[in-house]
Amino acid sequence: MTILKYAAAALVLLPATAFAADDDIIIVTANGIAQPRAEVGQAITVIDLKMLETQQTSVITDILRTVPSVNIARNGGVGAQSSVFIRGGDSSQTLVLIDGVRINDPSSPNAAFDFGALLTGNIGRVEVLRGPNSVIWGSQAIGGVVNIQTLEPTEKFAVNARAEYGYQDTANVQANVSGRTGIFSGSIGGGLYRTTGISALVGGTERDGYRNASANGKLKIAFTDNLSLDFRGYYNRGEVQFDSTFPLSPNALPETENEQFLGYVGLNAKLLDGRFTNRLSYTRTDISRVGSDVVRPVNFNVNAIKATLDRFEYHGAFDVADAAKLVFGVEHERSFASTFFPTNGPGTVPDRAKTTVTSGFGQLILKPFTGLTLTGGARYDDYSDYGGQTTFGANFAYTPNDGKTLIRGTYAEGFRAPTLTEALLPFGNVALKPETAKSFDVGIEQSLIDGKILATATYFRRNSRDLITFSFVTFQSENIAKARGEGTEFGLALRPTTTLNIAANFSFVDATSRSPGSFGNQLARRPQENINLSADWQTPIGLSIGTTITLTGDAFDNLGNTRRLDGYALVGVRAAYSVNDRIELFGRVENLGDENYQTATGFNSLGRNAYVGARVKF
Repeated sequence: MTILKYAAAALVLLPATAFAADDDIIIVTANGIAQPRAEVGQAITVIDLKMLETQQTSVITDILRTVPSVNIARNGGVGAQSSVFIRGGDSSQTLVLIDGVRINDPSSPNAAFDFGALLTGNIGRVEVLRGPNSVIWGSQAIGGVVNIQTLEPTEKFAVNARAEYGYQDTANVQANVSGRTGIFSGSIGGGLYRTTGISALVGGTERDGYRNASANGKLKIAFTDNLSLDFRGYYNRGEVQFDSTFPLSPNALPETENEQFLGYVGLNAKLLDGRFTNRLSYTRTDISRVGSDVVRPVNFNVNAIKATLDRFEYHGAFDVADAAKLVFGVEHERSFASTFFPTNGPGTVPDRAKTTVTSGFGQLILKPFTGLTLTGGARYDDYSDYGGQTTFGANFAYTPNDGKTLIRGTYAEGFRAPTLTEALLPFGNVALKPETAKSFDVGIEQSLIDGKILATATYFRRNSRDLITFSFVTFQSENIAKARGEGTEFGLALRPTTTLNIAANFSFVDATSRSPGSFGNQLARRPQENINLSADWQTPIGLSIGTTITLTGDAFDNLGNTRRLDGYALVGVRAAYSVNDRIELFGRVENLGDENYQTATGFNSLGRNAYVGARVKF
């Protein structure tokens, strides 16, 4: 099935209605401070709590795949290794934050974050920045940034709970309590998820299950209007069964236990009548993975990996004048990784490595006249092992009519420092340089009929160099690859009434190698075309019904472009009914057409699957 057939089907449905973006959307990811959407030059998609509840998805990647120029690859069912590619960038070039804390894994080969363990329970908001932004976020922000925020404290006492059951004995329970009293405000929650799953590898007969337990918490202490303490914590523990490609049979029995902990403590102070805001914080990321495979020989059947990130940050924002704001900061990070693969029998010791980086950045935001916002800045990172890296960036946003028309453009640079694994001998290379990228995009957003129609269009281009790949000539990691990502993004949203919303987007991403030997080849697992369509209607009898259609073009599973991944169409339907102001019943069917597709060669994906549940709010 070609993407042209997909497009034809989508165009028939487009002239209905859609979800138009609100004018008062606040963006945080662009500059690390809260800004109105009309002042932001970067391309950013916001997924709020209402959208998460409407879509009903329990897996974060299922809603990320509906964002323009975002592609997902998953090696099996829920919980399996999952990668996110933004605008053709590699999954290792996607920086992931949870409540402002980095969660990318320095012990993995390229520090890519595995989205497989991340569910939507107790997540309140997601911002997806498409394109480089290393001036603010440093290493790994080449393809983009995924900024995830758990539920915030509420002004009044509130309880939210959700439970659902469905396909392959899947059960999912989430709950969160929040409120405020005096100078204290807090939010705390947790969740449990389990499924018997499907066989990860094609041809397998046994099921590879998944179990997950998560917890989230926030505590704010406001001593005065200008002085506060902020505590945040997030914990995730997943046990995933999968099929190893090592044995001849796909019915292998490997299992990995993944554990993640994030901690944050920050002191916030406002000075000079609120013109000078300051944040001093410490964050901790603690990741561990323990794997086993009873099919492999004894010397291979256990591995243990551990990684930690300790960060000390000072961020400030100073209103120099009414039309000028300076955003700046200093950061220091210590990273540690320990990998243990007992291939040499008794007495084997883990490989350990550590590094530090000290960084400083500054960004100036100017508003020379009403409607125009100019932003420019630079960053310098000094690595203990890799030397220094300087990054620049600038963007503009212009609206001549209070946000109804928004013209924006960005020049951005990004980099990814070599990971401890890539620089660790014997297969690492201590002489590696950071991967770098230079990118620009230009776009326009047009709102019509009091926000009932919103149309968007963006063109982007990114050149990446010094990409790190393994060389079979030197048997080490080397800076030998180049790549280009170029494309367009179109969106249309219509909301003619308060009860009917439809949103559609189309993205074309040409992500190709620019390296000798593979020049012009499409990068692996990055289809060129994607179409997403979502429609939701609140009926007069209180029943909400909706659908999401995702259409993805062909791709290749290898850089040589010899293993093709056929395009696919996914259709999901959903319904929800509010029994009263506190109780809502819901249900959904995913992959309604029972599409047989693969996002990674040889790995299964879920067929038609259905779930029912209830949501309670007090």
